[in-house]
Amino acid sequence: MKHLRSRTVNFIWTGLAAVGFVLGGGQGAVAQDQKTNITDLAQDTVKVSNEPGELNLAWWLPEEFWKASFAANPRATPAQLEMFLKVVHPYFIVGIGSGKPGPFGAVTFRTEAEVRGLVQLKDNAGNIYKPLPEDKLDAGVPALLGLMKPEFAKLVGPLGENIHFYVFPGSKKDDTRICDPLKEGVCEVDLGERVFKWRLPLGSLLPKQKCPVCGETLSGAYKFCPYDGTKLAGSK
Repeated sequence: MKHLRSRTVNFIWTGLAAVGFVLGGGQGAVAQDQKTNITDLAQDTVKVSNEPGELNLAWWLPEEFWKASFAANPRATPAQLEMFLKVVHPYFIVGIGSGKPGPFGAVTFRTEAEVRGLVQLKDNAGNIYKPLPEDKLDAGVPALLGLMKPEFAKLVGPLGENIHFYVFPGSKKDDTRICDPLKEGVCEVDLGERVFKWRLPLGSLLPKQKCPVCGETLSGAYKFCPYDGTKLAGSK
């Protein structure tokens, strides 16, 4: 089971990065505006549970993922990006895959309806949000996810076929984002008893930093060097 999970995680990361290339027009892995590496961003936004006898994953698609994908395509215009972001900006979008591997590695996956009945988004105040029904969404959102799903299935096989996308409100009543990948905090998605948490900010969206003592290049989200404990310049 451990080796199956390890291979699956690596396969997911490869597939997610490739999906970013598809959305970005296949022009490369690094967004030109903020130098965001889509492979690193894919790794930052995917969470996989470690429960034995289960395969559960959550893939968060923040607005910054779409920005990076568009920025990787030199043919994309600012007007196209603005139009696209108007569609996805009001929402929190997450892909969920959930199933149980059999004795020979084949996975029996939960259906879309089964996952929808379990998945929820939780903000820092403990408020719970349920997935929005399709008739409450901008028409462009189901269209976008409908285009992505078959491409993802081609890249990741049965797992890709059984990752279902769910759309939640993206903002609280005060219009602040429920999960802001550029600000300190925690983003949580629950799948029944399974909890997926993202510690924020996401390091892949921040400039890299270098430890002044050992010289190691580190995530922009680090406050201290993990090798020698040195406080980093980006810490507060």
